[in-house]
Amino acid sequence: HIPEGSVLMLQPAGIIAEQNESDPLPDWFASLTGEVVETPLLSLSRTIRTAAGDNRISALYIDFSGLQYASLAALQELESDLQFFRSRGKKVIAWSSYYNLYGTYLASAADAVYLDPMGSVSLPGYSVYRTYYGDALERWNIEMAYFHAGDFKSYGEPFIASRMSPGLKAENKRWLDDLWGQYLDSLAHNRGMNPDDIRSWIASYPDMILSLQTEAEAALKASLIDGIMTPDELDRELLRQTGVKRADMVWSGDYSPVRENTVPGRKEVYVLTASGQIHEGESRLNTIGSSTVLNILDTVQADSSIAALVLRLDTGGGSAYASEQIRRKLAELQKKGKKVVVSMGGVTASGGYWIASSADELWTAPGTITGSIGVFTMIPDFSGFARETLNLGSDGVGTTWMSGQGRLDQPLNEESRAVFQTTVNQTYRQFLDLVAHGRSMSVEEIEPLAEGRIWTGLEAADNGLADYTGTLGQAVESAAGLAGLDDYTVRYHRETPLNMGDLLGSMQGYGLKGFLQGTGGFLPAVSEQILSLIPGQVYALSHVANR
Repeated sequence: HIPEGSVLMLQPAGIIAEQNESDPLPDWFASLTGEVVETPLLSLSRTIRTAAGDNRISALYIDFSGLQYASLAALQELESDLQFFRSRGKKVIAWSSYYNLYGTYLASAADAVYLDPMGSVSLPGYSVYRTYYGDALERWNIEMAYFHAGDFKSYGEPFIASRMSPGLKAENKRWLDDLWGQYLDSLAHNRGMNPDDIRSWIASYPDMILSLQTEAEAALKASLIDGIMTPDELDRELLRQTGVKRADMVWSGDYSPVRENTVPGRKEVYVLTASGQIHEGESRLNTIGSSTVLNILDTVQADSSIAALVLRLDTGGGSAYASEQIRRKLAELQKKGKKVVVSMGGVTASGGYWIASSADELWTAPGTITGSIGVFTMIPDFSGFARETLNLGSDGVGTTWMSGQGRLDQPLNEESRAVFQTTVNQTYRQFLDLVAHGRSMSVEEIEPLAEGRIWTGLEAADNGLADYTGTLGQAVESAAGLAGLDDYTVRYHRETPLNMGDLLGSMQGYGLKGFLQGTGGFLPAVSEQILSLIPGQVYALSHVANR
């Protein structure tokens, strides 16, 4: 029972992740893998929206102490939800033991922002840093053959170079500055400040804290927070403002969004989230398996009550073939008369954009990372390592120029190199053609936007790679409009609980990660993505991941 005048308590923890609704992972699994806690964005968003229309809920209290990461797109989605909540005349109060980049942004959308006396506000901005293996591989006589299409398709650059190229630095700086500008503009607007004031505060921070007693006081002086309070002082303030202290609040775990019930004869908009690296086969934890997605889309196609699909994507890409399989199925849905709208999450790039390219409409958050239209393949060559470092020889005979080319101890011949580059070029051309057709543009218009270049959602809406900037809710409303629906239900895909095979497979992946982290630094910052790549397979994969 929830009494009138209740205050809802939210405690977002770990990563705010794009995922379908599902039963939570068993506690024993999380404890075995040491997996970072995740807070589902969709569930959090729907909870806030539901509470906004719930007469029993008078205010919202949010503790950001456990929040570790959220994409800018996710922050913008939740910022819209908090603004909607406040528009109903309800108060939002935020507190944290420490505000990182993500908690600071969301807290700025509250009516009041409080910080523990031992806390601080940290605003490091956005960056792209990668570990470069070029010198190390050369020292060990190992070559990574990298075939790519798109001058800025840079996924494999760390394996052939010792540092980021000047051109790529300039490209990365461009879109990072755009994201940071969006962040500062929103933070400043919400706090009634000027973005330049925040920039100056960050620049002078080291000197500032020398003249003040605490970092919390530095944040208060800059107007980034409204007060400094211990938990006990916070309870007294909450009681004064809302009439409820934390111990008597409604915990979000006991307050679930109202689930829509299907109504006979009423058409539906179906919302499906796909998040993670794209690959063939069945989906695993935090991945997009083409077979799994195709099965879901077959069900959507066969359901006559579903008039439109909203596909929420959060992925840096993956297998080009798997991406094309999913895109073809979406096109099949469209031919059957169902409208398809894509809503871009934190990242919808490379293979993610490949999937999205043929949708009836593309919606993006201003802070979405998208584009990266380009492809590549990589093949490791250990022949030099075997010969020069281990003194191992490899010799034999074959019947064609392809014989033995699959062996890691055999160097790639010129014929193989020509075939791999040609295949990559052809796949890239296919990518360009698909985008040009889907966006009703010419290939010549798309080419300057491709080349592996990354764009923010704001830029994509401006240059034609997306139709609108907005929230998932706006994308759903637009999908209903495209389908000609006035009276409709929104149905959210519910994930099938993980079976034992899925759990064991995920544990193997975490075990490999643990091994790499325990090698004493011999393999620093080895990307888990690279370990899943198949040599010679063509990938539409961005160097910017979805988490």
